[in-house]
Amino acid sequence: MTTSTLATPVTTVPTGMATRTPDRVAVLALVAPLLLFTHSIAEWVDGLGGVGGLGGVGGPDATDTPGPLTIATGALLVLATAAFAWLTTALGARAEHLPVAVPTALLAAFGAGATGAVWVGGLTGFLPATVPAALAVGGQVLTTLALALVLATTWLEGRVPAGSLALAGAAAGLLALPWGLEPLGALVLLIALAPLTRSA
Repeated sequence: MTTSTLATPVTTVPTGMATRTPDRVAVLALVAPLLLFTHSIAEWVDGLGGVGGLGGVGGPDATDTPGPLTIATGALLVLATAAFAWLTTALGARAEHLPVAVPTALLAAFGAGATGAVWVGGLTGFLPATVPAALAVGGQVLTTLALALVLATTWLEGRVPAGSLALAGAAAGLLALPWGLEPLGALVLLIALAPLTRSA
């Protein structure tokens, strides 16, 4: 008496058909500046209404009540800051020679959290409408510093050209100037981060 065994079918995956997960750095390097650009445009539109802006729900007499556009503008800023913090963390994890991953990730996360806390505090009335500038932009500054350190490390390791680092510095200068150049600064930053949008 003989027993026969059935052969187990072998499934082969054709070459080039393997699933690939999108590169997180490439996506974030594109999304974060676009979110910042959208926020700056929304902020500019929100300020077109004069004292009350277009975000108020009741005109100049109800400026204490933020309108939908004002809320959306703040939410876009929080999202942009969080995206830059995430980009900082992802880039820091790629560093091979300098131990910047943990400190920059913590600094960027704290900055994003502070930005979100200020936004929520303003919406809920926990913070006054006019807060000190250091508190209003402090979180964004911390995230920017963390991103600058990671970008400098990435340049030192030869992953981005020197021109990208120079453009990122120019973008930071445009964003810091009080002349309403945030949309231009966001576009310059998008160009500066363009080499990172190519998947590794």
